[in-house]
Amino acid sequence: MKSQYHDPKAHQYSLGKRIVDAFWDLMVRVKYPKVGMLTLVVIFAYLTFRLEDVQSFFHSLGQLGYLSAFLGGMLFAFGFGAPFGVAILATIADEVNIPVAGLVGGLGALLSDYILFKFIRGTFNDEIMRFKSSRTYSFVDGTLIRRLPPRVSFYLTLGVAGFVIASPLPDEIGVAMLAGIASVREKTFAVMSLALNTLGILIVLAAGAVV
Repeated sequence: MKSQYHDPKAHQYSLGKRIVDAFWDLMVRVKYPKVGMLTLVVIFAYLTFRLEDVQSFFHSLGQLGYLSAFLGGMLFAFGFGAPFGVAILATIADEVNIPVAGLVGGLGALLSDYILFKFIRGTFNDEIMRFKSSRTYSFVDGTLIRRLPPRVSFYLTLGVAGFVIASPLPDEIGVAMLAGIASVREKTFAVMSLALNTLGILIVLAAGAVV
């Protein structure tokens, strides 16, 4: 007689594999699977950052001086990490030289933004081109973008992306906007990211020193 015993771990593995396979099949069928995967990763990261132990860990990073400024800048660049980045930067404001800490934090934010920029431009280029050939983009392009002079449209996009990057808003949005513009070179992006993030971080540090 064959044993009726079922290994719980094997069952869980099999169930997990079926779920992953089903989700992957869904992602393949949808029009923008990479964007869907990235969205899920961002949601997972956001939920992870809400855990009490994770929050306590990041709050403890505010005791490392200029290293805290660098780490705070890295978190400042991500939508899900911005609140922790702001908290870390505000915590160290009374203990550091604000201009130096602002530059160090800007370099940390630049590192995060550059990784995002390279990842989006290298990985999502096919889906960006697919979106540009979609009806939605054609509608927006025909009703708004083409009615503006090309130079105005270009600088308007740069302005909106720059505002998002300089603020605690998710840099992912601004970086994606810039990565989608083929004429924006890596050096131009790096200068913009460093300058705008440093400005935003200096404002946070100055506010933290006053409060």
